[in-house]
This record gives sequence, C-alpha cells and structure tokens, in this order.
Amino acid sequence: MRLIDLHCDTVSKLANPWSRGTLAANPYSVDLVRLAAADSLLQCFSTFFHTGCIPGPVRVTAAFRMADRRIDVFEKNLRQCAGKMIAVQKFSDIERCEKQGCFGALLTMEDGVPIGHSLENLRHFYKRGIRLVTLTWNYENAIGYPNSKDARVMSRGLKPFGFAAVEEMNRLGIAVDVSHLSDGGFWDVATTSKKPFIASHSNARAVTNHPRNLTDEMIRAIAEHGGVIGLNFCPKFLGRDNRSRISDMLRHIRHIYRVGGEDVLAIGSDFDGITGDLQIRGTQDMHLLAEALRRHHMPERVLEKMWSQNALRVLREILN
Repeated sequence: MRLIDLHCDTVSKLANPWSRGTLAANPYSVDLVRLAAADSLLQCFSTFFHTGCIPGPVRVTAAFRMADRRIDVFEKNLRQCAGKMIAVQKFSDIERCEKQGCFGALLTMEDGVPIGHSLENLRHFYKRGIRLVTLTWNYENAIGYPNSKDARVMSRGLKPFGFAAVEEMNRLGIAVDVSHLSDGGFWDVATTSKKPFIASHSNARAVTNHPRNLTDEMIRAIAEHGGVIGLNFCPKFLGRDNRSRISDMLRHIRHIYRVGGEDVLAIGSDFDGITGDLQIRGTQDMHLLAEALRRHHMPERVLEKMWSQNALRVLREILN
C-alpha cells in the first residue's frame, strides 16, 4: 500500500542556509530513507516562505525571486536523488513511479503571493514545475483573503484576479488548494473551479474549532466536486494542546468520513511545517496511523483510498 502525502515543508527547511542534509538524507521528517520506510509513491513538496514579512511595495517582486530560489533548491536536491526520486509534472510521471518503484516529487506553491496580479507569473511557475497552488497563506494577497478569527476577513471571497487565477489553473493543469483560504474564498472556488479542488492539509472544524479547519458544509462541497482533504498532523488543528496524537487524528478521520464519504479522505501531513510533541514524527512513522486505523476496523478498501487512491483519482483528472 503506497502513500501519497499532499503537503510537507521539507524543501523550505533545506533552503535555509543553516539547514543540514538533502532530500537523500536529513535530520528532519522527509527524505529518501523515510519515504522508503513508508513505501511512498508521491510526496508533495511546498516552496513555502513567510511572505507576510515582506514590505508591501516590493512584496511580489521579492516573493517571485524567493519562489524561484526555492524551486532551484528542489531541483538541486532531485539531482542528488537521481534514479530514486523524479519530478512529477504530468500523470504519466506517477505511473512511471509505480512501475519503476521510485518516489515521485510534486512541487507546490503555498501562498500565491509570487504570482502577484499576473497570469504570466502563474504560467512561469507552471513551466518551472508547480502543479498545486495553495491560494493564500495567513495573509491577504492578490488572489484573496486568508482564514482568520476576524469574521469580516473570513467572509471575504476571491478578488477579481483570484477568479481569473483559478480558471487559468484549471486550464493549465494546476490543482487548486483551499487550505488557508477564507470561508468566503472557499465558496468562490467551489462555484468557479471546473475541476476538482482540494484542501491539501486541513481538518474538521466540528471536531476542533479552528478557522484553518473545514466546516461540514465545506467537507461535503469538496466531496461533491470530486476533491480530497489531506489530514493535517499539526497539534492545534487536531486538538487543544501542543500534542499531535493519533487518537485525535482518528476523530477527524471518522468525522470527515461520516460527512464526506470514503472518497474524500487523503493525507496532508504538513511535516517540517509543524512543531510540538508529534506522535508521528516523520514519514517513517506513517505505519502507526495505518495500524491504528486497522485496529479501529477501517475497511482495507477505505484505507487504501485514503493512503493514495483518492489522491491518484484527483491528480489523474487535473494533471495534463
């Protein structure tokens, strides 16, 4: 049973000048050794950085350059993993990974700030290999507004450029990711996207009342559009303290399953983007969650869907 994980921040860790290691081997949560232990098929790697720290007048230009540098780091690391990990830019690349027993690496952008107001920028990043865009992070950008405890911010939807960006992502073959997006933005995506959209790393708000999590109505909407929800291992999205427990993961999985059905379940660990006391410390520990789900009588068919089959279905439809 091979694994697809829709979100991690390992490349951003490795881009730090004080980082250690490479994707081949590092002291963080995701590398070739850990991916092998989990029998990984595909790992999505985010090119994240804190765009909110960039001053307004130079924000987009600086973010564009930083995103390009993150992609450079990703490509350098892939060269060091030659023959064991390949960049996934079309669905046939995933099929090649399945046949050859290697690992796929799909490049994502967490926060659309580097795109600015430019569809040409979006096409630039598509040419560089980005195949999933998390529309916002925790700050407003040209696409829309973030999740927020402020009800006024949370109610705001996509901006005019945001609608155009979603349509162009559909055309190009880039997955639209609503994790971190405002509630208003979520519903604009739901009515605009002609292809399945996803929440790459989000949980259930009915279980843990955090604005980063999804309401039941959102869970149903993603399911009805044929998308998936990647379970996030971040402690504050799972429970109420600084511990990331498998028992809390089970509560969220059960709720999402009951509300959205078995075809919406997926994994979006957020490895190397989360801190705290983690029961699952890295990809090598993913068997602990699978074993817990089996002990709690999840049918093997549903477990396989959550582990990879649901995400594969969505990527088959999106990637050109």
